[in-house]
Amino acid sequence: MTADNAAVATVDRRQAIIDAARALFATRPYDQVTTTEIAKKAGVAYGLIAHHFENKRGLYLTVMSQIADEIADVQLSPPPPGSSLADRLRHALRHQIAYIDTHADTFIPLMRGALGADPEHQAAIANLRWLGAQRILLALGISEPVPPALRTAMRGWVGYLDEMMIDRITHQDTDAETLVELATAALASTLLTVTAIEPTIAYPSEAHRELAALVANQTTD
Repeated sequence: MTADNAAVATVDRRQAIIDAARALFATRPYDQVTTTEIAKKAGVAYGLIAHHFENKRGLYLTVMSQIADEIADVQLSPPPPGSSLADRLRHALRHQIAYIDTHADTFIPLMRGALGADPEHQAAIANLRWLGAQRILLALGISEPVPPALRTAMRGWVGYLDEMMIDRITHQDTDAETLVELATAALASTLLTVTAIEPTIAYPSEAHRELAALVANQTTD
């Protein structure tokens, strides 16, 4: 076997372990999944888990990181050219909801955290949520450093969106478009409320007009 083939085989075995662990963690609580059965499902030697991930916790965090990266990639899906701000928001939300519908079995473990208060897991989730918020703020012309009131409001909105998605997965009685409209309207209201509370925060005039129109349409429909 050449060096290149050996490297590919190593990557394949590592990914096989991740895929096996992801499938098992999606069906049973973290404490009920053993590294022995992960290795068996992946078709690899048991010692490779320690070699690549140190232990089960390291493997679990890698699985969660992979899911987070996939969600982030979905959030970057480009909207149709010439879309309004509201349509760009709806586009991003539709893609994210579609992704989560496809991976519903792993979304709740990702958000709720089978490792409980594990600081590394919590930091990964917080980072994922804030990256999504930052993309929205950049579309509004807001870059770092984000004013405290706006940062607080955006973190609250992202948590609201996550909880709605968890409710949709749990009860399976809310259609995706309802979530899109709820989340878009809540975001527009949140962003406008922040500017009313903190006048030093200003969005570009076009973005502000679109947000105001979106809120007005929701209240008159």
